Formats: sequence, structure tokens, C-alpha cells
Amino acid sequence: MLVSAIVALSCIKLLYLPSYKSTDFEVHRNWLAITSSLPVSKWYYESTSPWTLDYPPFFAWFEFLLSKLAVNFDPEMLRIENLNHSSENTILFQRLSVIVTDILYAVGAWKCANNLKHLKLSRVGG
Repeated sequence: MLVSAIVALSCIKLLYLPSYKSTDFEVHRNWLAITSSLPVSKWYYESTSPWTLDYPPFFAWFEFLLSKLAVNFDPEMLRIENLNHSSENTILFQRLSVIVTDILYAVGAWKCANNLKHLKLSRVGG
């Protein structure tokens, strides 16, 4: 059931590849640029764009890891001064990174739920 839901939702999201871009598109592009271009000490102080990095450090590090993959799609998206950059490869990367992250999150949540269920059963039965 879970696998079917993940596949269905991923297919629906793939249909959005050529569609509109929300404000979040530029926000995340800028965060990728900040975390890939600057030393950690400057991540939270960069203000070229109105979309400054204002999420907790774990998320900033996640963006940093994504930027290591993003460079293979379109290195221009990682330039801080390249505001509102939206090439086809940038769009593809951002959409695919959301889909892959959703899948990883769903699998992690499923495994966590299964472990909790087994822990609860072992306490009740043993």
C-alpha cells in the first residue's frame, strides 16, 4: 500500500516538471547558492537576495549536500548573484530533489513506525 502511494505521488509530481514555479523555487535556489558558495560562518548573513537562509542548521546542511549534486545539473544555479535563474536543468533538479527527498522521508517514517510497532509488541508480549 505504502509503495503504491509513493509511486502514485511521485508520478503526479513528475507531471509538474514543466509547470509553474512558486516563490519557493527561487528561495531554494538561493539557499543552494549560499551553502555551496560561502563558508559556513557567512551562511546566515548573506543578503544579496531577499530570500536569506533563515532555517535551522540541519536544513542548511541538507541544502549544502543537495548543492553538491546540483552542480551536475546546472552550475549557474549555484551563483548567489544569479537571482531568478531558472534553466530547464535547474527546474529538473529541484523537482527531482523534492521527489527523492519525499521517498526517503516516507521510507524512513515507515521503518520508524515498524520499529516502534515491534518494540511495543515485544514489551507487551515479553
